Amino acid sequence: MNQQNFYYFLKDEKLAESSIQEHIKNIERFEKWAEQEGMTGTEQITYTEILGFVQHLKSKSVGISSINNRLNSIRKYYEHLKAEGTIEANPARRVHIKGNIKKVIHQPLSYTELEQLYQEYAKPKEHYREEKGKKAHKRNTVILSLMIWQAIHSGELNKIEISHVKLNEGVIYIPSTRRSNSREIKLESKQIILLHQYISENNFINEKLFDCHPANTMMYLVNELKGINQVVKNAGHIRASIILHWIKMYSKRQVQYMVGHKHISSTEHYEIQELTGLTDLLTKHHPFS
Repeated sequence: MNQQNFYYFLKDEKLAESSIQEHIKNIERFEKWAEQEGMTGTEQITYTEILGFVQHLKSKSVGISSINNRLNSIRKYYEHLKAEGTIEANPARRVHIKGNIKKVIHQPLSYTELEQLYQEYAKPKEHYREEKGKKAHKRNTVILSLMIWQAIHSGELNKIEISHVKLNEGVIYIPSTRRSNSREIKLESKQIILLHQYISENNFINEKLFDCHPANTMMYLVNELKGINQVVKNAGHIRASIILHWIKMYSKRQVQYMVGHKHISSTEHYEIQELTGLTDLLTKHHPFS
């Protein structure tokens, strides 16, 4: 493996440094196995030989999730070799090990629970007597609305500018991040009123919509939400819950766009959980069908 070339290939895919290093480490493991098997180089390895590597990992009691992670690295490595012109086809393209489905979320909140969460939090708080506390609560209410109805994460929150809020059109533009694609998504009617008030009442010192540290603010907000509904785990729990709701309502591609997933496979994880949950429910109520 030309580690430097592979590194820059992964860098071009905008992967995090930790992910890049993990992929490189997985290829080093793969190459070590190939050498032990007497293979002259990984460039000439076939589909059948990759299955042999999978069997080797299974014999070492490596879990299915870890095996698929290594196969993902191998696929990327061969895509890199294809891009360089070293090989014509990716022998690992169709290799994926099926096994126990890992849930993307446990105890998802229903759409009704998400709405109730917002309604309860949005109520005026008597203990916020000072203007500063009231403004912070209004800001956090806006943030919660975006978490629930636009499934934003903290990285996106930090990039949203005032000009991205298009009240006349009833939409908001969410910029891209390292983790997600940009998108323009519809605002709920209650959000349009809320955002109009929030923008009108604040004197912004720059173009950013929120004058706070997004991750810390979300953490503080979630702690308050736990007092309303103890099932709430973290911001990711809220995001995953609304994604699961969207999976029931829209096509897979629509959900991918709405969430900003870079890869359709990320959306498919939620689709698989939803289908699995439906199958479990049918089995529970119709065990002999």
